[in-house]
Amino acid sequence: MVALVFLAAACLSPAAAQGQDTVAVDARKAEIAAEPLAVRYRALALGMVSSATWTQAMGVPEGWDRTWQGYANRLGDQLGFGVSEEVLRLGLEHATHWRSVTPACEGARSGRPFVARFGAATRCGLSSTFVAQNRAGERRPNVPLLGAVVAASALSLTWRPERKSAHKGQLFMVTRVGIVTGAMVFNRGLKVMRKR
Repeated sequence: MVALVFLAAACLSPAAAQGQDTVAVDARKAEIAAEPLAVRYRALALGMVSSATWTQAMGVPEGWDRTWQGYANRLGDQLGFGVSEEVLRLGLEHATHWRSVTPACEGARSGRPFVARFGAATRCGLSSTFVAQNRAGERRPNVPLLGAVVAASALSLTWRPERKSAHKGQLFMVTRVGIVTGAMVFNRGLKVMRKR
């Protein structure tokens, strides 16, 4: 896990990003300008702490006691997942030169009824989460994002107690991928609602 943190720091440092002039980096400039990295990583850290706190309160997974050591395990799990997901996503974006689709979301403009705005924002959140564009502008499944979430979930299963049971491991994978992608759809839809 320590190696993942060092790898993430090396890959995401300003010095490492300065010489890069790739389509994936260029495609993310607008998104990064709208959401500075410091804000993004603070939000990720807050999400990791709140998720670890929630799972501690719920006593999940059962293999980790509800003690300070159990909380440390849960926090380490969230940190390992978050760092590996971010590094994998950035690496896949760089390798494929695909970028997430950011639809105009005209239906989410203010002045419309809330339910209509919410529906439009949800559709835009779904589209920006599950759809990407390649260099030619063709729409494709968002493999960099979804592949990173699935791979990071599988990686975190290697240190979690669920690894000892195939059934619990599969349930964990489905649950984590569902919760993470659902949170991304919600977050992206919420951003659309705020902008309008």
